Amino acid sequence: MNNAQNIQRHFKHVASKYSKVRNTDPHIIDAIILHLPSDNPPFNVVDIGCGTGRYSNLLAAQLDSNFRLYCCDYSDAMLAKCRERMEDECQLPRNIIYCRASATDLPFTEGWFDAVTTFNAIHHFDHERFITEAARILRPGGLLSIYTRTLEQNERTVWGEHFPEFTDRETRLCRDGDLEEVIDGVSELELEAVKAFKHDRAESPESLLNRARNFHYSTFALYPPDEFMRALAAFANRLNDISSNGIIEHTAENILVLARRT
Repeated sequence: MNNAQNIQRHFKHVASKYSKVRNTDPHIIDAIILHLPSDNPPFNVVDIGCGTGRYSNLLAAQLDSNFRLYCCDYSDAMLAKCRERMEDECQLPRNIIYCRASATDLPFTEGWFDAVTTFNAIHHFDHERFITEAARILRPGGLLSIYTRTLEQNERTVWGEHFPEFTDRETRLCRDGDLEEVIDGVSELELEAVKAFKHDRAESPESLLNRARNFHYSTFALYPPDEFMRALAAFANRLNDISSNGIIEHTAENILVLARRT
C-alpha cells in the first residue's frame, strides 16, 4: 500500500474522532476576514480540504448571512462528519454546499469564488496545481488564503523535537518561502501578506500521547505499525523527561499566506 492509500485509509479511520484530537485556532479566521473582498455580498467561499469542518464552521459564523460556503474534501468519511457538524452547529446550514473533489481538479466554473481557503491541508495537495486551480476559480479581486506550517516550523514542534523520525517522515510540508515562490509564478495572483503565528500550549504527557495514539497527524500513518509503536514508546519516555509537574509546555507555529486574484 502506497502513502496516498495509507492517508485515505487514515482519514476514514480517524474521521469520527478527528475534531477531538486536533487543535483549532479560531483567531485565524479574524485575520482572514480582514482581507476578504469589500464588495457587497453575496459571497461564494470554498474551503478546500475542509476535513470535519473545524474551520468551515468558524468561517461560516463570521460571514454575512448572504453567503454560500462550499465545503470540499476528497475523503467521504471526513465530508460526512463535516456535514454533521454544520447541520448541528451552523446557524445557516442551508447556505452550505458539500462537494467531494480533488484539490487539483476542482469542479467549479472559472471566476466563481470570492475566496478560496484551506486550513492545514495543503501538504496533501500538489502545491503548484492547487494554487493554479485556486487562481482559476477566483474572481478578480478574490482572496486565496492558505493556513499551514512549514517544514522548519514542524521541526520546532514537540513532535519534531521528541517523536522519533517525525521530521524525517514528514516531507510533504513546504519550506519557508516555497508558497510565496509558487504564487509569484502564477500570473493571475499577487502575494498580499504572509503572517506568522505562535500558539503556546500546555498539556499533560497523557494528552499528547492520546493525540498520537489517535493519529491526530496524518504523519503517523506514514509509519509501519511496528515502527510507530516503538516510536510512541520512546516519545512517552522523552515526555516524562521533559515534563514539569506533569505538564508539557510547547509551542505550535503556523503561517497564513494570502494572495489576491488580479
